[in-house]
Amino acid sequence: MKKAFTYSIINFLMISIFLFQSHTSLSQSFVRFGIRGGVHAGTQFGRAIITNPKGTLIGFEGALFANIELSEDISLCPEIAFSQKGFKVDSLEITSNYFEIPLLLKINMGDGGIYTIIGPYVSYLPTVNVKAPNEKALGFGGTFGLGTRVGDHLLIEGRYNFNGNIWSLGSDNSNPYGFRNTTIALSLGYLF
Repeated sequence: MKKAFTYSIINFLMISIFLFQSHTSLSQSFVRFGIRGGVHAGTQFGRAIITNPKGTLIGFEGALFANIELSEDISLCPEIAFSQKGFKVDSLEITSNYFEIPLLLKINMGDGGIYTIIGPYVSYLPTVNVKAPNEKALGFGGTFGLGTRVGDHLLIEGRYNFNGNIWSLGSDNSNPYGFRNTTIALSLGYLF
């Protein structure tokens, strides 16, 4: 499993580099770089999930990204992102700092500058204040959302991010409580 995951990351990086190189060699106008930052509300979701309506935490997220035009309506947008995720349960506050590499498609929805965002990501968890017994450093997940372009440079985006890993708060599988980090984010981006 670990070897397959490593090969997937290597393939992802090779495809991204190939796409980046092929587009930058054709014309520099097809590739633009940008920066994005914002806040999100983080909570948990999973099997037999902990019920805690006051469990939301506010965190920061930021990213460097490329916008590679594949056609007039579709762009490939790889990112290198940092995201603070977490939630509260009872008196416990679980915060996780992730580095993520999303590979997103942005699909234009007409001439008004509105677009959809969808794609997977891989993540690395270097620090967490309370580690679940089966929590792993490497993870994966997905992103989808809506955005709008204001002028030629400014982007406003709303995203829903979910982690594919489900961790248990107990030290064995008999504990029914599991969690996965999810976030609803609002961010501003700038295309150079």
